[in-house]
Amino acid sequence: MRNGFRYQGALQPADPITSHAAQPAVELQHVARRFGAVEALAGVSLNVRRGEFFSLLGPSGCGKTTLLRIIAGLDLPDSGNVRIGGVESLRLPAWKRPVNTVFQSYALFPHLCVSENIAFGLRMKRQAAKDIVRRVAAVMDLTQITSLAGRHPHELSGGQRQRVALARAIVNEPAVLLLDEPLGALDAKLRKELQTELRQLQRRLGTTFIHVTHDQDEAFAISDRVALMHAGRVAQLGTPEDLYEHPKTRFVAEFIGSCNSMEGKFFSRSGALLEVDTPLGRLQVELPSTAIELAERERLHVGIRPERISLEGGSAGDNRFLGKVEAIVSNGPESHIQVRAGQTLLNVVELNSGRRSVGLFVGDSVEVSLPPANLFLMED
Repeated sequence: MRNGFRYQGALQPADPITSHAAQPAVELQHVARRFGAVEALAGVSLNVRRGEFFSLLGPSGCGKTTLLRIIAGLDLPDSGNVRIGGVESLRLPAWKRPVNTVFQSYALFPHLCVSENIAFGLRMKRQAAKDIVRRVAAVMDLTQITSLAGRHPHELSGGQRQRVALARAIVNEPAVLLLDEPLGALDAKLRKELQTELRQLQRRLGTTFIHVTHDQDEAFAISDRVALMHAGRVAQLGTPEDLYEHPKTRFVAEFIGSCNSMEGKFFSRSGALLEVDTPLGRLQVELPSTAIELAERERLHVGIRPERISLEGGSAGDNRFLGKVEAIVSNGPESHIQVRAGQTLLNVVELNSGRRSVGLFVGDSVEVSLPPANLFLMED
């Protein structure tokens, strides 16, 4: 058994990792990279745990692909350190690192059939012919492409080519599989189907996956943890739920879904309950322990997700005020409602299946509620 695989004619689920469980699969320490005047990475430090599905998320130019290439050995940092499986890896060439990369373009050899593409890396390592045949058959079965063994890349659909690229990487038993937007070239429906397959595959293998994407929905659907990057830095690292429910900055809040935000000024605090003066009036904000350090800053930003706003007035302890409906747009399962209160325009989202604002029209007055537990504080 090597790197979580047990070959017995077919690939079996990986055993739980019991030894060296605290040892990260990948450690990045103060990794910096410049391209001329452009600072692509500004001292990034993070650890990727063994056996997790980890995503690097962010807009174009944020540094996520540069970071992936440095892990792969396809680029070198100007400073900092990279450890893979506890081993110093900066001096190791790409072909000696225990990683494999799946690119968005798939990079399949057009003159080789599917089984030959998958076997290529094993042949380069001079593996025994019988072992190659067995391992290629096992990984084709795992990725559900056995029936495509004799076809060439030009005879395959985008989803089939993606599976072949995955199989070619997995068959080499990497300690870490790197995925550079592997679903980016697919249509929306197929992309969602393969997200589920990719997640299930990672769970069966127990291999560490590091995945690069600019798509928030994709990262949230398949990841154990997400590092949201911005301008060469990690803006926030955590579970998808952490990033959505407790964004630390306005950039995080606005990149991860939709957010209503407003400036505020500290008024008072009693335990975890903060009072903030805002353009809407004085709002009470219930703070989690992780945000207490933000509480008494002179300048604050208060946020709330559109689906966490109520148009039924709420309870006595909620922040309540009157507003006027400016727009209602039905978007299939949801209704998007714009409500103006004074100079502040709030976006509200309600599910149509349980919509409480049926019969609401543009121009109507509504009582808006912003529950203190649904509000959060953000840095600039």
